[in-house]
Amino acid sequence: MAGLNFKNRWVLVTGASSGLGRSIAIELASNECANLIISARRTERLKELKNDIEKKYGTEVLIIKSDLSDPKSVKNLFEKSISQRDVYALINNAGVTDFSLSEIEKYEIYEKIIEVNFKALMRLSLLFLDYFKKKNGGAILNITSMGGLFPLVYQNVYCASKHAAQAFTEILYAENENKNITISSFAPGGIVTEMLEYTGLDKKKGSKSIFNHSPEKVAKSAIRSFKKRKLLGIPGVMYSFGLQMKRVLPRKTLLKMLKNSYK
Repeated sequence: MAGLNFKNRWVLVTGASSGLGRSIAIELASNECANLIISARRTERLKELKNDIEKKYGTEVLIIKSDLSDPKSVKNLFEKSISQRDVYALINNAGVTDFSLSEIEKYEIYEKIIEVNFKALMRLSLLFLDYFKKKNGGAILNITSMGGLFPLVYQNVYCASKHAAQAFTEILYAENENKNITISSFAPGGIVTEMLEYTGLDKKKGSKSIFNHSPEKVAKSAIRSFKKRKLLGIPGVMYSFGLQMKRVLPRKTLLKMLKNSYK
């Protein structure tokens, strides 16, 4: 099967106002000549991105404001997207985290993490899957995380949501294999974004750490993997090696190592 071709096609990117989502949008416009639907809560940033992309790369950009912690906003994003454009691909990128001990006082924060990282991703995937089936073609890329493959201590609910997203995506792939619909996941590790700063993780593992990559580099890797229709894309040899080590280390040893690395 040939690789995906985004040229002159419409791609929806969630969480596009900053970080990896913004870099993915720029990568799609600059190197893939894609038209974009960009979505996030912060419309001013989306407007800046739209103006930048249309001026530099000449592709079209449509803005749809959405708060993916609100189920109604998720459905609205889908309906507005397909009513205004012929969508070729969905990239579920939006995500939030928390870096701290697990405790009941943070339960509302955990609920938001699950709403954004898993429930919104699940719903958009299922809505667009049905849409793509009717069109007889389309593609879905779910940005999960190395936290969906490793138990990152002090990011408990974030990891749980990403484990759920990874399992959901892989099973969705298996259920829809050979149906002219691409379903992929991409699991980045640390990225130098706002998320690193507001969680305080930049103080644990700084921006120059070998564990943290630039959003531009990760975006290129994500789109390259998506174009190849990979079930799971992982950026960099180091993280691939880490997965191999995970398979041989006792689980308690792995947990202790990860705990010490963040403590």
